[in-house]
Amino acid sequence: MEPNAEQESAFNGIVNRYYGKILKFCCYTLGGDKSAAEDCTQDIFLILYENMGRLRDYDKIGGWLYKTAGNISKQYIASRRKEREKFVAPAAGFAALEHEESPLDSIADEKSIKSEEERIVEERTITWAAGEIKKRLKGDDEHVLEFAFRQRQPLKEVAARLGISLGAAKSRVSRLRQKISALARELLADYQN
Repeated sequence: MEPNAEQESAFNGIVNRYYGKILKFCCYTLGGDKSAAEDCTQDIFLILYENMGRLRDYDKIGGWLYKTAGNISKQYIASRRKEREKFVAPAAGFAALEHEESPLDSIADEKSIKSEEERIVEERTITWAAGEIKKRLKGDDEHVLEFAFRQRQPLKEVAARLGISLGAAKSRVSRLRQKISALARELLADYQN
């Protein structure tokens, strides 16, 4: 279904706002392979374009884009693995003929590759998300993050270092925890499974 003029305009706005971020996310999750990241990013925005008629809330599109980017990146890694297996399987077969276990046997084992690749993607995604969350924090939030979460200082110490009351420190820590949780849910929607 082709988008109408309003949806087309919304799509262009979404592309302008998110294209660079999604490209960077894909590049990171694909181990720096910019060419593959560009292909995946184009696929993501093609999927978005084809589904513009079904979307109801354009303001919450960021989480959907990151979730789709995670899925597309995983699919790309899986397809790359299948291509590698075409070449690895014959080599593993030759080793079996010699009655020796080849190092290629563990590479050809689908489960070991899948879990290792998924682990790498997940680690990179979490590192990326932590960096994105830190970039979005401003002013006192950065100080609260440092004192309360990284240094794990007691609330009394956080209050003293920020020059605020204990009640204000509790409130800021609670608000920051909620803000970080919301950002993490948005950025890592796909990786909580």
